[in-house]
Amino acid sequence: MSDSTATSNSSTATTSTSTTDSSAPEGTTHSAVDIDRDGNVDVVHGTTADGTAINSYLDDTGNVVLVEADTDHNGTYDTLVYGGPDGTTIVESDSDDDGSADVIAKLSADGDVIQIDGLDHGQVVSSAIDVDGDGNLDVQLVDTDRDGGFDTTVVDADNDGSPDTVITDTDGDGQADRIGYLGGEPHGENAPSTAPSAPESDVPEADTANTDPADAYEPYADTTLDAHDAF
Repeated sequence: MSDSTATSNSSTATTSTSTTDSSAPEGTTHSAVDIDRDGNVDVVHGTTADGTAINSYLDDTGNVVLVEADTDHNGTYDTLVYGGPDGTTIVESDSDDDGSADVIAKLSADGDVIQIDGLDHGQVVSSAIDVDGDGNLDVQLVDTDRDGGFDTTVVDADNDGSPDTVITDTDGDGQADRIGYLGGEPHGENAPSTAPSAPESDVPEADTANTDPADAYEPYADTTLDAHDAF
């Protein structure tokens, strides 16, 4: 994340190809800057309609390759958006303004959230994934003890859009040895046909019936965020 503040970036640029209009209304471009003096605009500074300060970085052909935004309007850029592989879009969010991303979300070419990673001091501690491409986050892997390895898996076993099954490796041997349920066992035609033999874990029940699928995983990793909330 940018260490500079949203109010100072455009004013410190010395190669601006246009003058900055401090009185320009929201939702407009305030300045366009040619940093390397090659005759092409490299950075465009402006605000969105809701007053969010943004910097758009362009390549030599004029295509936007990176956008940084001050989404909480506190004067510090906290969100980065850039292109990923296979037409995906990556959104990095720094919610505590410490200069490191807390959440990294991946969106498909159609704009669907297909993965959300939660980070703690740069280490991925949770990863929610849409494994079947249906638009719902089906599985979340969680590193509950922050040892660098995932030990808990939260699953939407019946594909109803809400997590219902928690599988845990309690002794760190790489094998699941505890299974528990959220709000009762999964149901429906996609639910597992047999009950697990492992004992249920002491997992608190959660009411996820009216919860966004991305947000429903939040109790299991406090850095998980709905990527659609990034803007």
